[in-house]
Amino acid sequence: MPRRTLRHLSVLLLASAAGPVLAAQNDQQPTDFISLPDGTANTAIYAARQSVDGSWKNGAQFRQGEGSTNLVVLRLNKHFSVGEEGKYTIAPLMALSAAETHASATLVPLPGRDASGFGDLRLGTAFWFHSDHVNREYVMATLIVSLPTGSYTPTQAVNIGENRMKTVLSLGWMQPLGSSWVLDLVPEVAFFGDNKAYVGLNQLGTSRLSQDTAYAMSGTLRYKATQAIHWYGTAQINRGGATQLNGAALTGAPDNTRLALGALIFSSDKSQIQLRYAKDVQIENGLRNAGEILLRWSTVF
Repeated sequence: MPRRTLRHLSVLLLASAAGPVLAAQNDQQPTDFISLPDGTANTAIYAARQSVDGSWKNGAQFRQGEGSTNLVVLRLNKHFSVGEEGKYTIAPLMALSAAETHASATLVPLPGRDASGFGDLRLGTAFWFHSDHVNREYVMATLIVSLPTGSYTPTQAVNIGENRMKTVLSLGWMQPLGSSWVLDLVPEVAFFGDNKAYVGLNQLGTSRLSQDTAYAMSGTLRYKATQAIHWYGTAQINRGGATQLNGAALTGAPDNTRLALGALIFSSDKSQIQLRYAKDVQIENGLRNAGEILLRWSTVF
C-alpha cells in the first residue's frame, strides 16, 4: 500500500442563524494515519458540495428550508522524524479554503443568505507516537487551531468565516484486520471561542455567540479490493456543540449520526484519488447534512 499522509479538512458548512451543521472538525479519511519518511512533503486538493435541510429541533423538522455549499481546500504539510533513531514523526500542516454558500428564504428568513470568500486559516501539527510500517499499525495525535481570518460580515445571516478561534484535539488509530481489511478509529474534542460580532435573528446589533465543547467518534472499515482500488464505509457520532446567544440557549446540541461510503484509487505509488458520499441519518437539532460529495487528490514528494 502506498504511504499517504493525514487529511485535516474541517469542511466549511452552512453557518447561519438557523444553526450549523455539526460534524467532526478534523474530518480524517482512510490512509491519513500513515506516517511518512523524514522530509516527505504532501499536497492535497479537495472539492466538495453539500446540501442541507432544516431546521431541526428535538428530532423533528420545524422549518422547511434548504441550502448548499461548494468548497475548495488546499492542504500542505511535511513529515519529520524525531527522537532516538527517528522513532517518532511530527507533521506541521496548513490548510487554506474558499467557499460559496446559499440558503433559501424558508431556511434563513433574513437578508444576506448568500456568501462567498476565503475560509478561516487552519494551522496545526500531527504527532505519531507509534508507527509500525511492517504490520501497518499507527497511532497519532493531532492539534489544529482555526484562526478568525476568513470572510465575515456581521450583517450577513450566512458567512464563510466563523469570526472566532477554534481548537481541535483528536487521536487516530489504524489497525489492519487480516490482509484485506483495515479499521480506523478517531475520537475528537473541539473547543470554540466566542463570536462577539454575531448579529443573529433580530439584526438590531451585535451579540455574543458561544458554543459548548463538541465531541465526535468516527470509525472506518476499509477493504482492499485490489492493490489500486480500496472501498470503505464510515460511521460518525457527534455530540455536544449546543449554542448560546448572550448566554441564553439558541440551539440544542445537534447530536447527529453521519454515514459515508467512499473509494480510494491509487493512480501511482505517490498519488491517490478519493471519492466519498456522506449524509446524516439522524439529527436532533440544527441543520441536517442531506447529502455531501467530496473529491480529493493527494500526492507526496
